[in-house]
Amino acid sequence: MLQVHLAALSLLLSAPAELAKGMVVSCPGMGETWGEPEMQVALQELKQLGTTWVELHPYAGVETDGRIRFRPAAQTRFLGRGAAFVKASGLSLYWVPHLAYWGRFDWRGTINFGKDQEAWARFFEGYQAFIVDQAKFAESVGAPMFAVGLEYEATMDHEAEWRRIIAAVRAVYRGQLVYAANWNGLDRVRFWDAVDLIGVQGYFPLAKGSNPSDAELRAAWDRPLLYLAELSQAYQKPVLFNELGYARSKQAAVRPWEPANDDSTEAIELRRRLLAIGLERVQAAPFVRGVFLWKWIPGRAFFDRDFSMRDPEAQAVLQRYWKNQ
Repeated sequence: MLQVHLAALSLLLSAPAELAKGMVVSCPGMGETWGEPEMQVALQELKQLGTTWVELHPYAGVETDGRIRFRPAAQTRFLGRGAAFVKASGLSLYWVPHLAYWGRFDWRGTINFGKDQEAWARFFEGYQAFIVDQAKFAESVGAPMFAVGLEYEATMDHEAEWRRIIAAVRAVYRGQLVYAANWNGLDRVRFWDAVDLIGVQGYFPLAKGSNPSDAELRAAWDRPLLYLAELSQAYQKPVLFNELGYARSKQAAVRPWEPANDDSTEAIELRRRLLAIGLERVQAAPFVRGVFLWKWIPGRAFFDRDFSMRDPEAQAVLQRYWKNQ
């Protein structure tokens, strides 16, 4: 790990005039709800809570042989409508294309083709076609920030391919570029110099037990924030929390990435404290450009409860740390 004393945190990159207070707006299926009236309602709800940015995540499919399947963004009507809704709401748009790995890989971080060089070549050729198409669309709708990838941990040995993809995106897109690594994969990324922001999926473990004190949770943020500060200083890039969130779970501080729907008083209170202390610590860091919370679903869906920022305790935290600040 790079070495920087904690006292140096205040001397790192200056924070922007206004921190991006973002929400990942997700939905069932491939994103059709982004183009429906429920999306307009959701955007107004988010504005009332102090949200200033919205993250949308259109999908392509990935096969075990490396093939990428996608429909051109300009031909996908609900994407155009969703982007127009965000623009009309006055919120800023962050475009984060995803690969839909379900049923083929455990998660994005395990997309891997081993020694099959043909599959690797097929994957990067297809991914570049997909991400450049998405970048052209993001440029056309005026999205000021775009993610070239996220969580693709098992692909990080292919630095040259990623640099080629980033260069191809820059040829068609003029906004800020992000790559978002998983919380434990930041040190595997060798191309931070090629993007504009260091993105992180911020599910850092903060405790070993189910009932940490507020003081323990605040102290637990020291180590990840110090590492992010060091990374930010080394590359002279600000940090973006591409995702941050907690489920209702008594183990949410131990394994923040796990979905859960525990409606017990203890789980709800722990989640409230985790969100509050997380925003308190992260937003105070001078090198952090913004935070995107996972997640908000327009309308209602059967899996709306996992990590839902619509829950009362989550909205109460946003009222305090976003709307009233």
